[in-house]
Amino acid sequence: MELTLKRETFVTTYPPYSVLSAKNVSTIWERRPINVYVHLPFCPKRCNFCYYRIEESKGGDEVTAYVNVLLQEIALLRDKPEIQSCSMQTLYFGGGTPTMLSSEHFIQIMEALEQVFPKTPDFEFNVEVRPGGEATQEKLDTLKRLGVHRVSIGVQSLDDVVLKENGRNHLSNMFYGTYERVRQAGFDWVNCDIMSGMLHESEESWKSTVRLLSEIRPENISIYKMEVFFNTKLFRKLRQNPDMLVSDDAEAANFRWARKFLEAEGYFMWNNSSFVTSPKYIHKHRQNVQYGAEMLGIGLSSHSYFLDSMFQNTADMNEYVEKISKGELPISRSYKLSKQDQITRYIVMSLKNLTLSREHFIENFGLDITSVLPAKIEELTSQGLIHLDEKQLYIDPEYYDFADDVARFFYPEHLQEDMLAHISRKG
Repeated sequence: MELTLKRETFVTTYPPYSVLSAKNVSTIWERRPINVYVHLPFCPKRCNFCYYRIEESKGGDEVTAYVNVLLQEIALLRDKPEIQSCSMQTLYFGGGTPTMLSSEHFIQIMEALEQVFPKTPDFEFNVEVRPGGEATQEKLDTLKRLGVHRVSIGVQSLDDVVLKENGRNHLSNMFYGTYERVRQAGFDWVNCDIMSGMLHESEESWKSTVRLLSEIRPENISIYKMEVFFNTKLFRKLRQNPDMLVSDDAEAANFRWARKFLEAEGYFMWNNSSFVTSPKYIHKHRQNVQYGAEMLGIGLSSHSYFLDSMFQNTADMNEYVEKISKGELPISRSYKLSKQDQITRYIVMSLKNLTLSREHFIENFGLDITSVLPAKIEELTSQGLIHLDEKQLYIDPEYYDFADDVARFFYPEHLQEDMLAHISRKG
C-alpha cells in the first residue's frame, strides 16, 4: 500500500476511539489471575536426598507458632495494592509435610487467603501428602471439605530396601495405607511422585515400583530424577564414592522404559515428567507457572514470580518471624527480569511442557519465536530434537525424556551451569 502525504487527519491516539464498547466496561476492574504457593516446612525427618528448606519437627506448638506468623504474612499482603488487583486461579500447599498441620490450621489459612484472593471460576487446589500417620482420615476429610482437588503423594519407591538406603521417612505399607485414606476421603484426582536413579535402585526394583503403582491407577504419576545436591545428607555420604549412584545412561533407560510402559497402560506424557490418564488431570498450577504465569510464594523460603520479578522469602526462621513481627514482608533477595529474561523464561519453561504456541508467544511478546534466538532454534531443529510448524515449536516425541536438556540449551551461556549444583553421575 502506497502512503499518500496530504496532512488529512490529526492523530490523537491509538487505538482510535472507535474501538470502545459498552460491553467491555466490566473488564476494567477485573482481577488478574495468579497462582499461589504456600510453604509448610515441617517434616518428621529429613530424607537423605532432600534439598528443600524444611524444619524437622514432631509437630505441636512450633507448628502452631509458624501458622500464626504465616497468617500475619498473608495479612501484610492484603494491604498491598498490587495484590488487591489479583485473584487466585491455583493454590498449592507444599513442604515439608503439609499434613503435619492440624485441620484447624488448614481452615485458618484458607480463611485468611480467601480474604485476600477471590477464587477464579476454574480454581484448582493442590496439597502434598507424605505417606504416614499424620495424614489422618480426619485431616483428609477436612481438606476435601475445604475444596482440595488434587492430592500429591511422595511415594518415591515401593521397594523398602531402596527407601531405607535413601533415608526416606516412610515404607511402602505406609503409602498404601495413606492412599486408601485419601480415596476414602473422596479424592478422585491423586498424583503419585516416584524418583528414578535412587541409591541401590536396580532395574528390577524400578520396574516393580512402576508396575505396582500403575495397578492402583492414580490419575497422575510423576517421575523425577534424583539429584544429589550439595546441601543434602546423601551428598556427604557419596562425595567420596559417587559411583554408588545409578549411571545417567541407566537412569535414562529406566525412565524410557517407564514411559513406554505407562503409555501402554493408558497414560500419556503431558510435560517433561508427568503422566496422566486424561487431559482433565493436567496439573494447572504447574502448567501455568511453566508457561510463564505469575506465582506468589508465601511462607518460609518460598519463591515468587510476580510483577516481572523473581524473589524469595528468607530461609532463616528467626529472620522470617522477626521481619513479619515488624510489619515487613520477609523477602530476602530478588531479581528484576529484563524483557530478554522474560522471553527466555517463557521459551525454557514452555519446552518443559514440550510445546510452545507461536500464537501465544506473539500475544505475550509481540514477536514470532523465529525472530528470537534463531541460531539456537536452527541448531536443535537440524539435530531433529525440536520441530517448528505454523502453530508451534515442539520437542520431538522421541526426545521428551530429555526436555530439560533441550530447555537448558536456551539459557544464556553464562548461566548454563547454574542449575548443576550436584554430584555428577557416571555414564
